[in-house]
Amino acid sequence: MMEELLYRNTILKIPTGFSLDRILRGGIETKTITQIYGEPAVGKTNLCLQILVNCIKLGKKAVFIDTEGGFSLERLKQIARERFHVVMERTKFYEVTNFEEQNFLIENLENILDETYSLIVVDSFVSLYRIFSEEEKLSNFNRILSKQLAKLSEISRKKNLAVVITNQVYSYDNEIEPVGGNILKYWSKVIMEIRKKGRVREIILRRHKYLPENISTHFIITERGIIDV
Repeated sequence: MMEELLYRNTILKIPTGFSLDRILRGGIETKTITQIYGEPAVGKTNLCLQILVNCIKLGKKAVFIDTEGGFSLERLKQIARERFHVVMERTKFYEVTNFEEQNFLIENLENILDETYSLIVVDSFVSLYRIFSEEEKLSNFNRILSKQLAKLSEISRKKNLAVVITNQVYSYDNEIEPVGGNILKYWSKVIMEIRKKGRVREIILRRHKYLPENISTHFIITERGIIDV
């Protein structure tokens, strides 16, 4: 029975549309939480939109959750081009404005998903982190954060879909570290960092279940999306 289930739910890879696919041997995997972190304006959202469009190209559906109010319909039009209306029809978009809304949405996501969905994007997963400053509130936040990630991991495996989360960073001992510490690191089985130097971006594979780590490639962001340098 288990072998039968695993056979039916063969892992799908969603292309990113540039040389990152060579590093990932095909693209973003289903049944996995993939974390993309980096400083503001390095291209995290652009990459998520490109993955979204490529998911729809495969004939699948997606969910896109915006927690920062940074989603741009015009930017999606530029990347999707002639497929824009199909992307809009086959994607459920949500904007959450506080942590309670984010928690409610993730807890109830499974109710709207069927076998046609292959992607959930949460951009950005911990943007509401800054409102929790007191120790007691922070402890509660971490507990709920872990519960949300556990739920997304469960959904990704049960529904055979990819979960992509973007993450912010902070500086510690002159090093850039992703927010969320060990909680996000534990649940994210694939982790990538994006760095920016002028117009060129470098994306580095920091963690993977079976691929070599610290391999990188470079890209630039154009009007039509991400392309190789």
